[in-house]
Amino acid sequence: MGIIYKAGEDPIIQIANEFTVVQLAYIRTGNGERLVVTSPKLGFETQLDPLQLECLTWQPSATFSRLLETPYGPGSEMRAKPLSILMRKE
Repeated sequence: MGIIYKAGEDPIIQIANEFTVVQLAYIRTGNGERLVVTSPKLGFETQLDPLQLECLTWQPSATFSRLLETPYGPGSEMRAKPLSILMRKE
């Protein structure tokens, strides 16, 4: 995890592993405060208000597993195969 500082702006928190990078920032809008979650590699971004964030805490882990079945959004089925099948000589 790292923190990115830009002059005159609130810091951005960056969380990464070998698969992805996610950046978190805080903004104030006319409708209240929001957490901005950005995936810089994929170009996706969402703004979550406090109630939306709280709703995440209500979810069982199975909800997130279902979301990861199509990690690039609806209609983007993963066609991954186990390495053992890919290495099989035919």
